[in-house]
Amino acid sequence: MLTRILTAIVALLLLIPLLIFGGEWGASALFAVICGFSMYEMLVCCGLIKKHYISVPAIIASMLLTLIPIILFPHTYLVVGSSLAAIPLLLVCFLILAVIAHKSVDIERLLMFFSLALYITAGFAVLTLLRAFYGLWAVAFVLLISWCTDTFAYFSGMLFGKKKLCPEISPKKTIAGAVGGTLFGTAAGVIVLWIAIDKPLLGIIALPLSIISQFGDLAASVIKRRFGVKDYGKIFPGHGGVLDRFDSIIPVSIVTGLIFCAIDTISWL
Repeated sequence: MLTRILTAIVALLLLIPLLIFGGEWGASALFAVICGFSMYEMLVCCGLIKKHYISVPAIIASMLLTLIPIILFPHTYLVVGSSLAAIPLLLVCFLILAVIAHKSVDIERLLMFFSLALYITAGFAVLTLLRAFYGLWAVAFVLLISWCTDTFAYFSGMLFGKKKLCPEISPKKTIAGAVGGTLFGTAAGVIVLWIAIDKPLLGIIALPLSIISQFGDLAASVIKRRFGVKDYGKIFPGHGGVLDRFDSIIPVSIVTGLIFCAIDTISWL
Protein backbone atom coordinates (compact mmCIF):
# COMPACT_ATOMS: atom_id res chain seq x y z
CA MET A 1 0.00 0.00 0.00
CA LEU A 2 2.92 2.34 0.72
CA THR A 3 4.13 1.97 -2.89
CA ARG A 4 0.63 2.79 -4.14
CA ILE A 5 0.43 5.95 -2.00
CA LEU A 6 3.93 7.17 -2.90
CA THR A 7 3.29 6.63 -6.60
CA ALA A 8 0.04 8.60 -6.38
CA ILE A 9 1.78 11.49 -4.61
CA VAL A 10 4.59 11.65 -7.19
CA ALA A 11 2.12 11.47 -10.10
CA LEU A 12 0.01 14.28 -8.65
CA LEU A 13 3.08 16.45 -8.04
CA LEU A 14 3.87 16.13 -11.75
CA LEU A 15 0.32 16.43 -13.02
CA ILE A 16 -1.13 19.29 -10.96
CA PRO A 17 1.49 21.99 -11.75
CA LEU A 18 1.15 21.38 -15.49
CA LEU A 19 -2.64 21.56 -15.28
CA ILE A 20 -2.55 24.77 -13.26
CA PHE A 21 0.38 26.65 -14.80
CA GLY A 22 0.48 25.12 -18.28
CA GLY A 23 -2.60 26.98 -19.46
CA GLU A 24 -5.02 25.59 -22.01
CA TRP A 25 -2.31 24.37 -24.38
CA GLY A 26 -0.26 22.78 -21.60
CA ALA A 27 -3.27 20.88 -20.28
CA SER A 28 -4.30 19.85 -23.79
CA ALA A 29 -0.80 18.61 -24.60
CA LEU A 30 -0.81 16.62 -21.34
CA PHE A 31 -4.14 14.97 -22.21
CA ALA A 32 -2.88 14.18 -25.72
CA VAL A 33 0.23 12.46 -24.32
CA ILE A 34 -1.82 10.50 -21.78
CA CYS A 35 -4.20 9.49 -24.56
CA GLY A 36 -1.25 8.30 -26.65
CA PHE A 37 0.05 6.15 -23.79
CA SER A 38 -3.47 4.81 -23.18
CA MET A 39 -3.79 3.89 -26.84
CA TYR A 40 -0.44 2.09 -26.72
CA GLU A 41 -1.58 0.07 -23.71
CA MET A 42 -4.87 -0.86 -25.39
CA LEU A 43 -3.00 -1.95 -28.51
CA VAL A 44 -0.83 -4.19 -26.34
CA CYS A 45 -3.92 -5.54 -24.59
CA CYS A 46 -5.63 -6.32 -27.91
CA GLY A 47 -2.49 -7.93 -29.33
CA LEU A 48 -2.16 -5.36 -32.13
CA ILE A 49 0.89 -3.40 -31.02
CA LYS A 50 3.23 -5.25 -33.40
CA LYS A 51 0.96 -4.48 -36.36
CA HIS A 52 2.71 -1.18 -36.98
CA TYR A 53 0.42 -0.19 -39.85
CA ILE A 54 -2.36 -0.17 -37.22
CA SER A 55 -0.61 0.86 -34.00
CA VAL A 56 1.41 3.85 -35.24
CA PRO A 57 -1.48 5.61 -37.05
CA ALA A 58 -3.83 4.82 -34.15
CA ILE A 59 -1.55 6.43 -31.55
CA ILE A 60 -0.84 9.50 -33.70
CA ALA A 61 -4.51 9.95 -34.68
CA SER A 62 -5.69 9.65 -31.06
CA MET A 63 -3.29 12.38 -29.94
CA LEU A 64 -4.29 14.70 -32.79
CA LEU A 65 -8.01 14.15 -32.19
CA THR A 66 -7.52 14.92 -28.50
CA LEU A 67 -6.18 18.34 -29.51
CA ILE A 68 -9.10 19.22 -31.82
CA PRO A 69 -11.02 21.29 -29.21
CA ILE A 70 -8.02 23.51 -28.41
CA ILE A 71 -6.94 23.83 -32.06
CA LEU A 72 -10.40 24.93 -33.20
CA PHE A 73 -11.32 26.89 -30.06
CA PRO A 74 -13.59 28.87 -29.76
CA HIS A 75 -15.49 27.62 -32.85
CA THR A 76 -17.80 25.08 -31.19
CA TYR A 77 -19.53 24.07 -34.41
CA LEU A 78 -16.17 23.23 -36.00
CA VAL A 79 -15.18 21.13 -32.99
CA VAL A 80 -18.42 19.14 -33.09
CA GLY A 81 -18.50 18.89 -36.87
CA SER A 82 -14.92 17.71 -37.28
CA SER A 83 -15.28 15.21 -34.45
CA LEU A 84 -18.43 13.71 -35.91
CA ALA A 85 -16.86 13.57 -39.36
CA ALA A 86 -13.76 11.81 -38.02
CA ILE A 87 -15.71 8.83 -36.64
CA PRO A 88 -17.12 7.42 -39.93
CA LEU A 89 -13.85 8.28 -41.69
CA LEU A 90 -11.85 6.27 -39.16
CA LEU A 91 -14.31 3.39 -39.43
CA VAL A 92 -13.80 3.30 -43.19
CA CYS A 93 -10.03 3.24 -42.64
CA PHE A 94 -10.33 0.33 -40.22
CA LEU A 95 -12.59 -1.58 -42.64
CA ILE A 96 -10.01 -1.11 -45.39
CA LEU A 97 -7.35 -2.45 -43.02
CA ALA A 98 -9.59 -5.40 -42.19
CA VAL A 99 -9.75 -6.31 -45.88
CA ILE A 100 -6.06 -5.75 -46.63
CA ALA A 101 -4.86 -7.60 -43.54
CA HIS A 102 -7.62 -10.23 -43.35
CA LYS A 103 -5.09 -13.07 -43.22
CA SER A 104 -3.12 -11.72 -40.26
CA VAL A 105 -5.65 -9.71 -38.23
CA ASP A 106 -8.93 -10.99 -36.84
CA ILE A 107 -11.69 -8.56 -37.85
CA GLU A 108 -13.52 -9.02 -34.53
CA ARG A 109 -10.39 -8.03 -32.62
CA LEU A 110 -9.77 -5.11 -34.97
CA LEU A 111 -13.29 -3.70 -34.66
CA MET A 112 -13.24 -4.23 -30.90
CA PHE A 113 -10.07 -2.15 -30.75
CA PHE A 114 -11.71 0.47 -32.99
CA SER A 115 -14.61 0.94 -30.56
CA LEU A 116 -12.25 1.09 -27.57
CA ALA A 117 -9.98 3.55 -29.39
CA LEU A 118 -12.92 5.88 -30.03
CA TYR A 119 -14.00 5.58 -26.41
CA ILE A 120 -10.54 6.39 -25.04
CA THR A 121 -9.94 9.27 -27.46
CA ALA A 122 -13.37 10.76 -26.79
CA GLY A 123 -12.69 10.79 -23.06
CA PHE A 124 -9.46 12.77 -23.34
CA ALA A 125 -10.78 15.02 -26.14
CA VAL A 126 -13.69 16.03 -23.91
CA LEU A 127 -11.23 16.84 -21.11
CA THR A 128 -9.49 19.17 -23.56
CA LEU A 129 -12.85 20.67 -24.50
CA LEU A 130 -13.79 21.20 -20.85
CA ARG A 131 -10.47 22.95 -20.18
CA ALA A 132 -10.83 25.19 -23.24
CA PHE A 133 -14.51 26.11 -22.92
CA TYR A 134 -15.08 26.15 -19.15
CA GLY A 135 -11.72 26.39 -17.44
CA LEU A 136 -9.58 24.47 -15.00
CA TRP A 137 -12.45 23.93 -12.55
CA ALA A 138 -14.31 21.73 -15.04
CA VAL A 139 -11.29 19.44 -15.39
CA ALA A 140 -10.88 19.39 -11.59
CA PHE A 141 -14.56 18.45 -11.32
CA VAL A 142 -14.04 15.34 -13.47
CA LEU A 143 -10.71 14.31 -11.99
CA LEU A 144 -11.69 14.76 -8.34
CA ILE A 145 -14.97 12.88 -8.69
CA SER A 146 -13.20 9.95 -10.33
CA TRP A 147 -10.12 9.86 -8.13
CA CYS A 148 -11.98 10.46 -4.85
CA THR A 149 -14.45 7.74 -5.77
CA ASP A 150 -11.62 5.32 -6.53
CA THR A 151 -9.48 6.27 -3.52
CA PHE A 152 -12.23 6.16 -0.92
CA ALA A 153 -13.74 3.03 -2.43
CA TYR A 154 -10.34 1.42 -1.83
CA PHE A 155 -10.05 2.55 1.79
CA SER A 156 -13.76 2.02 2.60
CA GLY A 157 -13.56 -1.49 1.23
CA MET A 158 -10.37 -2.19 3.14
CA LEU A 159 -11.86 -0.97 6.43
CA PHE A 160 -15.50 -2.04 6.18
CA GLY A 161 -15.82 -4.29 3.15
CA LYS A 162 -17.12 -7.79 3.73
CA LYS A 163 -19.57 -8.55 0.96
CA LYS A 164 -18.07 -8.59 -2.55
CA LEU A 165 -19.51 -6.32 -5.21
CA CYS A 166 -18.86 -8.46 -8.29
CA PRO A 167 -16.13 -11.02 -7.56
CA GLU A 168 -16.23 -12.55 -11.04
CA ILE A 169 -15.05 -9.22 -12.50
CA SER A 170 -13.01 -7.63 -9.71
CA PRO A 171 -12.50 -9.85 -6.63
CA LYS A 172 -11.27 -7.04 -4.36
CA LYS A 173 -14.18 -4.63 -4.80
CA THR A 174 -16.85 -4.59 -2.10
CA ILE A 175 -20.30 -3.10 -1.66
CA ALA A 176 -19.05 -1.01 1.28
CA GLY A 177 -16.25 0.29 -0.92
CA ALA A 178 -18.70 1.24 -3.67
CA VAL A 179 -20.92 3.12 -1.21
CA GLY A 180 -17.98 4.90 0.43
CA GLY A 181 -16.52 5.83 -2.94
CA THR A 182 -19.85 7.23 -4.14
CA LEU A 183 -20.32 9.34 -1.01
CA PHE A 184 -16.87 10.91 -1.13
CA GLY A 185 -16.85 11.24 -4.94
CA THR A 186 -20.17 13.07 -4.82
CA ALA A 187 -18.92 15.31 -2.01
CA ALA A 188 -15.85 16.19 -4.06
CA GLY A 189 -18.01 17.25 -7.01
CA VAL A 190 -20.25 19.38 -4.80
CA ILE A 191 -17.26 21.13 -3.24
CA VAL A 192 -15.69 21.92 -6.63
CA LEU A 193 -18.90 23.48 -7.98
CA TRP A 194 -19.43 25.37 -4.71
CA ILE A 195 -15.95 26.90 -4.75
CA ALA A 196 -15.63 27.41 -8.52
CA ILE A 197 -19.06 28.71 -9.59
CA ASP A 198 -20.97 29.01 -6.30
CA LYS A 199 -23.56 26.40 -7.34
CA PRO A 200 -23.33 23.58 -4.79
CA LEU A 201 -26.84 22.33 -5.62
CA LEU A 202 -25.72 21.63 -9.17
CA GLY A 203 -23.26 19.24 -7.57
CA ILE A 204 -26.04 16.66 -7.41
CA ILE A 205 -24.89 15.60 -10.88
CA ALA A 206 -21.75 14.30 -9.18
CA LEU A 207 -23.77 11.41 -7.73
CA PRO A 208 -24.47 9.62 -11.03
CA LEU A 209 -21.00 10.57 -12.27
CA SER A 210 -19.41 8.87 -9.27
CA ILE A 211 -21.42 5.73 -9.99
CA ILE A 212 -20.47 5.91 -13.67
CA SER A 213 -16.79 6.14 -12.73
CA GLN A 214 -17.09 2.81 -10.92
CA PHE A 215 -18.74 1.21 -13.93
CA GLY A 216 -15.88 2.55 -16.05
CA ASP A 217 -13.41 0.84 -13.74
CA LEU A 218 -15.35 -2.43 -13.85
CA ALA A 219 -15.72 -2.27 -17.64
CA ALA A 220 -11.94 -1.88 -17.94
CA SER A 221 -11.58 -5.03 -15.82
CA VAL A 222 -13.97 -6.91 -18.12
CA ILE A 223 -11.82 -5.92 -21.11
CA LYS A 224 -8.64 -7.06 -19.35
CA ARG A 225 -10.22 -10.41 -18.53
CA ARG A 226 -11.35 -10.78 -22.13
CA PHE A 227 -7.76 -10.45 -23.33
CA GLY A 228 -6.18 -12.25 -20.39
CA VAL A 229 -4.11 -9.41 -18.89
CA LYS A 230 -3.83 -8.36 -15.26
CA ASP A 231 -2.88 -4.71 -15.77
CA TYR A 232 -2.74 -2.46 -18.81
CA GLY A 233 0.86 -1.54 -18.01
CA LYS A 234 3.48 -1.11 -15.29
CA ILE A 235 4.35 2.58 -15.56
CA PHE A 236 2.85 3.36 -12.13
CA PRO A 237 4.19 1.01 -9.41
CA GLY A 238 1.34 -0.27 -7.29
CA HIS A 239 -1.26 1.03 -9.74
CA GLY A 240 -0.50 -0.50 -13.12
CA GLY A 241 -0.61 1.37 -16.40
CA VAL A 242 -1.99 4.70 -17.53
CA LEU A 243 -5.35 3.16 -18.38
CA ASP A 244 -5.52 1.54 -14.95
CA ARG A 245 -5.46 5.08 -13.51
CA PHE A 246 -7.70 6.76 -16.08
CA ASP A 247 -10.25 4.02 -16.82
CA SER A 248 -12.80 5.62 -14.49
CA ILE A 249 -12.09 9.15 -15.71
CA ILE A 250 -12.90 8.47 -19.37
CA PRO A 251 -16.66 7.80 -18.97
CA VAL A 252 -17.02 10.58 -16.38
CA SER A 253 -15.38 13.01 -18.81
CA ILE A 254 -17.72 12.03 -21.66
CA VAL A 255 -20.91 12.23 -19.59
CA THR A 256 -19.83 15.48 -17.92
CA GLY A 257 -19.27 17.05 -21.33
CA LEU A 258 -22.76 16.01 -22.44
CA ILE A 259 -24.34 17.32 -19.22
CA PHE A 260 -22.57 20.68 -19.45
CA CYS A 261 -23.57 21.05 -23.11
CA ALA A 262 -27.19 20.24 -22.22
CA ILE A 263 -27.16 22.79 -19.40
CA ASP A 264 -25.70 25.44 -21.74
CA THR A 265 -28.32 24.66 -24.39
CA ILE A 266 -31.19 24.94 -21.89
CA SER A 267 -29.77 28.21 -20.55
CA TRP A 268 -29.43 29.58 -24.10
CA LEU A 269 -33.03 28.65 -24.92
